Amino acid sequence: MWNDSPPLEVRRQQFEKGTILYEVQLLLSTNNYILLFLLGILTLTVNIRMFQGDLKEFNDEKETFTCRIHTFIFYGFISSVYQAFILQAIFRLCRIVYTSRQNLSSYHTYWLIIPFIWLFSFLINLPLLLWHGHRLIPTENVCLVPKDDSLSIIYSILTVYGIPFVCITLIYFHLTRFLNKSTGNENLSQMKRSRDRDVLVIRRIILIIILLGIFGLPTVIMLILLAFTNELVFCFYRILVLSVSICVLTLSLALIYITPQIYNQIHFHRRKTKVIPISNILRQKSIR
Repeated sequence: MWNDSPPLEVRRQQFEKGTILYEVQLLLSTNNYILLFLLGILTLTVNIRMFQGDLKEFNDEKETFTCRIHTFIFYGFISSVYQAFILQAIFRLCRIVYTSRQNLSSYHTYWLIIPFIWLFSFLINLPLLLWHGHRLIPTENVCLVPKDDSLSIIYSILTVYGIPFVCITLIYFHLTRFLNKSTGNENLSQMKRSRDRDVLVIRRIILIIILLGIFGLPTVIMLILLAFTNELVFCFYRILVLSVSICVLTLSLALIYITPQIYNQIHFHRRKTKVIPISNILRQKSIR
């Protein structure tokens, strides 16, 4: 009988490639969760200082360098989250579009890139610290970008939110176009499976773009209103910090859906730790 299965060496290479891609995806997802966890801690400290200011328990009468450093780290981690999603988008682009370039999907490549992404995210926010773009907001008891500093506002929006969001959108737009074109080049036997896979990937892409876009939208809208009316929306800074808090929580949950590796790990451990009633075991034995 003719054997249509691929040779053993080919299957071994496919298994090794799949294992590497699986490990890279887990590495990138772990990086995302670490950044979200640290950003969540920083957001919590900002909320605590605001709450202490409301209760008049602790109030900074003078701006301190420690306050500015705290805000610099806060904005740095917000930027790192967006940069991490850019890196994940680049990995998916290389894995699907540029499959011939194995070094672009290597585990060691991304292991070296991740620290660079962290460093780069803080370096692009360093000018705000140097030109005193972070200042104490007396009414909020924290240091943030003040409303009357147009240069710092524009710079922070572009570096933290605007440019990363545009990069993610362009990468996923190119990836979606490639998936739509590649579907037409496959035979009928593979078309249905490929279409279902592409629809799932596109849904995850759209979800990522929507989530990353929504979280920065309130700040952009309020700043546009400020530019035209010259009046700051009530609770502007509270809404800014609240949007970051919602971003951390929502992305932490959404990563499980958009990353099959995480979902499979959770599902595997749930099945592994699932308790089977003794009556079911005895019933199975009696059937045997």
